[in-house]
Amino acid sequence: MKRMICAALGLMLAATPVALAESGGEALILTATVEGLTPVALKAPASGELAAFDVREGDVLEAGQAVFSVEPIRVYADVDGTVADVYVKAGDIADAAVSRYGAALYLEHAERYEAQATTRTGYNTVENRDLRVGMRVYLRSANEKHFADGVITAIDGSAFTVQVLGGDLVYNQDVKIYREPDYNSKSLLARTKLSVVAPYAVTASGTVTDVAVAPGDPVKAGDYLFSYVPDTLDPERRGAQDATAVKTPEKLIVTAVHVQQGASVQKGQALLTAIPAGRYQLKAQAEEGDTRLIQTGDEMTVRFEELDMPDVEARVTAVSPLGTAEDVSRYTVYLDFDAPEGIWPGMHATLER
Repeated sequence: MKRMICAALGLMLAATPVALAESGGEALILTATVEGLTPVALKAPASGELAAFDVREGDVLEAGQAVFSVEPIRVYADVDGTVADVYVKAGDIADAAVSRYGAALYLEHAERYEAQATTRTGYNTVENRDLRVGMRVYLRSANEKHFADGVITAIDGSAFTVQVLGGDLVYNQDVKIYREPDYNSKSLLARTKLSVVAPYAVTASGTVTDVAVAPGDPVKAGDYLFSYVPDTLDPERRGAQDATAVKTPEKLIVTAVHVQQGASVQKGQALLTAIPAGRYQLKAQAEEGDTRLIQTGDEMTVRFEELDMPDVEARVTAVSPLGTAEDVSRYTVYLDFDAPEGIWPGMHATLER
């Protein structure tokens, strides 16, 4: 009977994590979990709408992989004309050009002449004073050698503005404006000079990412001119072909994706969080009675019992002084180790010393 009791007591002691005397200290067995070190957040480089992306929690991303991209704002011509001058290039801060020149670029109108006139210089009839915006008119040079059609675009009392359409009139030329195409003297609305319509200013605020036109290029309304983001991009991104792409700095494991398809984001907003692949630590729980056996710098043997791989060594880096509120408090122990190939966060290991 005594032999049976002694045998049972021996088995109980063998299963106990501590209290086995060894040369140099007491035996200690802990269960640990692999977790990632130094979490990484990939952030939006600029404000705007995200392009379509394909990433989810748990994905492994290779170093340098483009994960997200912010869509720059695309600017299109509002008028037909010719590019007069361009004051920006990819990478420039558009605000600087706008502050100095009044625009990022200017477009000369295709119909660049107009006439500021007054009915007081024309034939005085009720019909000639009864003008309407959109009314078609007819222009002839004072020497009667050049002609053009026109349309009234603005009226202010007796004053009115005519947009010149085509023709061969010359800038600053003396012209007469008629109500009828036969240039009858009784339909004379006004005498005046031609002037040039101010070029159309195209503005932006932020960092230019692309410019598609050059001075002298003809454009139609709706043609693409340039793109920009409404922020000052970091210097290393300015002028880059993929200036708004979000790339991984190293191989990562995605732990959370914080945005949805088509989301509008702000510069610096976290898009996903991840942990560097292979840079892990072990996290174990030690009962309060065992903490006296653990010191920073202690070496422990790590066994991944579910995996067919050799044991590795780990070193205690910290023991948390905060315990759990239980009958027997537990304290977190952190250990550093070189993770073998095939080890992933969340795997379990047995630690023994």
